[in-house]
Amino acid sequence: MTLVELLVVVAIVAALVALLLPAAQAAREAARRTACVNNLRNIGCGLYGFESSKRRFPVGCLECSTPGARRQIAWNVYLLPWIEQTAVADIFDFRFSYRSAENSKAAGTVVPLFLCPSTTTTKRLGNTTGDRNRNGRWDPRDDLAYTDYGGMYGVGLPTDVVLPEHLGMMVYERPTEARDVIDGLAHTIVIAECTGRDAGSPMFNPEWANGQNIFDQWHTNPINVTQNNEIWSDHPEGACFCLADGHVEFLHETIDQGVLIALVTRAGRDVAAR
Repeated sequence: MTLVELLVVVAIVAALVALLLPAAQAAREAARRTACVNNLRNIGCGLYGFESSKRRFPVGCLECSTPGARRQIAWNVYLLPWIEQTAVADIFDFRFSYRSAENSKAAGTVVPLFLCPSTTTTKRLGNTTGDRNRNGRWDPRDDLAYTDYGGMYGVGLPTDVVLPEHLGMMVYERPTEARDVIDGLAHTIVIAECTGRDAGSPMFNPEWANGQNIFDQWHTNPINVTQNNEIWSDHPEGACFCLADGHVEFLHETIDQGVLIALVTRAGRDVAAR
């Protein structure tokens, strides 16, 4: 083989690699997105089972707004028996805070269903918060397992007065009932992706047992604009959602903002057309 022929072969191989590599990456992301959709579908089945049994949805956060010591227990904890995590549910003690020593084993258990496999934009190291302040001993909020999915609190607006039409499915202290969802269960998001939230800041609340993992969507922000405590995913061009009737959708980040806000609220009397 002459040098020219060798160079031609190398050029052809390089061209084939350039063609095949994006296709391989796209195939891997498609598989990850399918896994994420399956996670949310199973969470949706769990929510449906809980609601069928209790006649209400899980409270978004228990003791998040009460004065004094707060347990701050998340919707995820209530869902555990309905997503085949009975062993974890059995050792979680509702008498204590999610970050207490009594609940460290339960809340430190990694639940794969709560993690999106596409998450890459993150400062996390591993699947738990670890030794947050690196002092070599256990402190509250150390070694807690993460979630990439949060309960939808509603829409964020520049006002101190939160009206019922601003609220979503997962709120503080009070569980939502199906009759509260005036916009329709199939038109209201209950769980949304909020992936890779930073454990280094206490305000971002990335732990699955932490009731503050619920969040609202600022009224002017589209999907995938702000990562921490708003709708965000590492899926190209959009994010995955579980709606209150249990079905899952992938919504494009160019969705009309009015439609998005209609979806994150439960009683705006504005059924989203999409």
